[in-house]
Amino acid sequence: MDRRPGVAYRRPDGDPTQFTVEAAGESRLNTDALPQTDWLRVVEPDDRDRLRDALDGDAVDVTYRLTVDGESAWVHERGARDESGDIVGYLFSADDRVERRKQLEQQRERLEEFASVVSHDLRNPLSVAVGNIELAREFDGEEVDERLDRAHDALDWMDDLISDVLALAREGRSVEETATTDLRSVVDQAWRTVGAPEGVVLAVDEPLPPVECDRSRLRQALENLFRNAIEHGTPETLSVDPVEQNAGRSTDNIDPETFGGGISESGIVDFESAADSDPLLRVFVGRLPNGFYVADDGTGIDPSERDAVFDPGHSTERDGTGFGLSIVERIAEAHGWEVSVTESRTGGARFEFTGVDLVDAEETDTVGTVPSE
Repeated sequence: MDRRPGVAYRRPDGDPTQFTVEAAGESRLNTDALPQTDWLRVVEPDDRDRLRDALDGDAVDVTYRLTVDGESAWVHERGARDESGDIVGYLFSADDRVERRKQLEQQRERLEEFASVVSHDLRNPLSVAVGNIELAREFDGEEVDERLDRAHDALDWMDDLISDVLALAREGRSVEETATTDLRSVVDQAWRTVGAPEGVVLAVDEPLPPVECDRSRLRQALENLFRNAIEHGTPETLSVDPVEQNAGRSTDNIDPETFGGGISESGIVDFESAADSDPLLRVFVGRLPNGFYVADDGTGIDPSERDAVFDPGHSTERDGTGFGLSIVERIAEAHGWEVSVTESRTGGARFEFTGVDLVDAEETDTVGTVPSE
């Protein structure tokens, strides 16, 4: 069960000098340093009368300043008088209140995103599917097949959209468990899962550092970036082959060293070879001083579009759901990282992850293990 924010307290008889901690929730306040008696001693003199007045009533809702161990902070106290005459409630750090308000605002924004999808984005393909099925009843032969194919395409679109929206909701959660993970092995897994079409290669600038992360969520972020590069990286229409993609899932336990050196069956090349090759599209992964990047040599992202690429539902492609990069941003934020987009050295798109907890490879000899799935 999640711990409630703030410090649960009791004031016997509503006495402003008494403060008994009932439970320490999620708070920046140091409960061990809070006085149980002579509470007014730590309250700023100018704020003491306001606190006394607030405690005289049946309900308490007051903000004032505390000075504990030489450090001053604004606190917000909310409580109510119980049947015994005691005041019971919660004491919050003002920072806690601000943080809580931000969380509630983010939750509201996500609910609005989902409402938008349900009310508009899902309604359109549903109308297309229903309309074509109704028309199919009036035709014969190939015209029936054509109408049913259109309905099937609309339902496929709805399935993709629902999957992305659910992923967006899941990735908004904070990361609870992380482990030291070999970034290179995650990159290789994600690339094989995507199933890149012929003529698209991955070039990794070694060595990639071990990182502290949730492996499965980082892998999803990389998969979304790889798909984004393939779908948007060249003027020609490239798409992920669903047969290749499904086949890629069966190779998740292959040792990454299988693909070392030169070009492999998965389209992975070493960084030096990539400069001399001439594929349709090259995707690059490399290290930054405080993170890593994913880049490509495709057509890039127009500067006017860069501020909007992470917005849910934003897509420059007619068939795109517009949620892939939003999911990437949510995964980065859940780890405490920042992700930004800029132009790559070759004129394509470059996504940079910074604030990443990099691990010295010499500190551990256990990273790089590919778990069974």
